[in-house]
Amino acid sequence: MALLPMISDEEAGPEAQVVFKHSTKMFGRVANALRVAAHSPKLAQSIYGFAMAALRQEITEALDVRTKTLVILKTSMLNGCKYWISHNVTLGRGLGFEEELISAIEGDFINSNKFTAAEKAAIKWAEILTEKTYRGENPQAMPELKKHYTHEQIIEITMVSCMFNFWNRFTDSLQIDIEDSPVMGKFSKSKKLK
Repeated sequence: MALLPMISDEEAGPEAQVVFKHSTKMFGRVANALRVAAHSPKLAQSIYGFAMAALRQEITEALDVRTKTLVILKTSMLNGCKYWISHNVTLGRGLGFEEELISAIEGDFINSNKFTAAEKAAIKWAEILTEKTYRGENPQAMPELKKHYTHEQIIEITMVSCMFNFWNRFTDSLQIDIEDSPVMGKFSKSKKLK
């Protein structure tokens, strides 16, 4: 049970209602994490806006959603964050991820045939960011990323992993409950912006 209550649609003030409306339009529902974040509606608006810009392929047009989802899953798996693992496994399945691929993200992804060389470099970078081994412990990681991605894409990969390191800590520290199955099922049907 969450350490702070979730703000219901009825309890939401005008600022939180704006975020809830956009979340419902985009994802078909409001995530429990956003309902808790809505206790500080201006921060919730800011983080939601940043998240949409970082996560939606059609906004930046720089990095595909598959790569972003792989990065999010690796980050969340390393942190052991059940909340965001469940969200992004659901999204991954909607993208066609099979159980073997999902297991490989957490395991020996480097030697897996489920990922391209570019995807392996992105997953490795998420691992380095999450484990904080970016100060020279992995000198080959950035040159490998640069083989496959533009500077803009590397920034996106980095921001997505760093943002989910934040979200992992936010949801875990406040013990935010994972939504039930019918609500989670709406996530795989996430819509593109028009």
